[in-house]
Amino acid sequence: MKRYAVIMAGGHGERFWPESRVQRPKQFLTLVGDRSLIQQSFDRIQDFMPPEQILVVLGQEHLALAKEQLPALPAENFLVEPVGRNTAPCIGLAAVHIRKRDPGSVMLIFPADHLIQGQTDFQLCLKKGFEQAADSDYLVTIGIIPSRPETGYGYMEREETSIDQTTPLVYPVRRFVEKPDTEKAREYVQSGHYYWNSGIFIWKADLILDKMELHLPELYQGLLQIESHIDTSQEATIMKSVFPNLPRISIDYGILEKSDRILMVQGDFGWDDLGSWESLAEHSKADEMGLVIHGDYVGIDNTNCLIQGQAGLIAALGVHDLVIVQAGDVILVCDKNRTQEVKELVSLAKEKYQETYL
Repeated sequence: MKRYAVIMAGGHGERFWPESRVQRPKQFLTLVGDRSLIQQSFDRIQDFMPPEQILVVLGQEHLALAKEQLPALPAENFLVEPVGRNTAPCIGLAAVHIRKRDPGSVMLIFPADHLIQGQTDFQLCLKKGFEQAADSDYLVTIGIIPSRPETGYGYMEREETSIDQTTPLVYPVRRFVEKPDTEKAREYVQSGHYYWNSGIFIWKADLILDKMELHLPELYQGLLQIESHIDTSQEATIMKSVFPNLPRISIDYGILEKSDRILMVQGDFGWDDLGSWESLAEHSKADEMGLVIHGDYVGIDNTNCLIQGQAGLIAALGVHDLVIVQAGDVILVCDKNRTQEVKELVSLAKEKYQETYL
């Protein structure tokens, strides 16, 4: 059974503004290590399949940049969405392309902008996930053992008993739950039965399309139209007319929360979705004052800050628990505990200055 990987690269990464911009969003930035996040995503799955079996789904505005950063990927493996319609249409588009190429294939899906530090353990989880997906009619996901009561992630609850006693363990999923408040997140972590929803999935392309036909029939019918025109002279025209009218819905809400045959591979490989400047600081090396510094900096009596500049000097005096980022024509100064709200600043900047600083 042939394997494919699908890298979802259509996000805008607004919580990493001003470094992340419309023309160069988060997944194309080098935030950790010496390769961009999408390059690292590509690198970590090459042991499982050749570039010919790796697809990237993205918007037209980032196609040239993606081709520049992933030169080994064939041009036809970049699937361009005319507009973003959330993860269910994105995954459905990849699934019909895979079904057209190789019916019966298994597909791995994951976001382009996540941080994964334990490559060996990650590959063990993928290996187990491919085995489970190929040999059953289950949808398979990877659940991350939570290291803290995180309120920014969705969770999944597992059943009591593992169906596979070899490492990594595999459990049936009882339910998916939305992002909790702090008290509920603490309860989840203490129970030992709840895991972070990593957004990493493995299943047969045919199976996920069957689930879409059952639970999202409008989406499925649109995908059938697209599938019937793949590799024809009408493909681009049909994409532009059909895809923008597909339902805007996530795979979690549209399919996973409605399905009762889901397996979870237990993952513990240093995963983070790098959703904010604070999370980047947590995964970066700090000095003795708790400062994470990139770029030119001088300071006196500053503690527990992330300071990042592209050009010029950042000078700080007597500040604590801040994020200070200079990128291009924007300077961000933010309470380190409120970096999830940067997206709201982006909205304000757009309202006041249109696209000038985006």
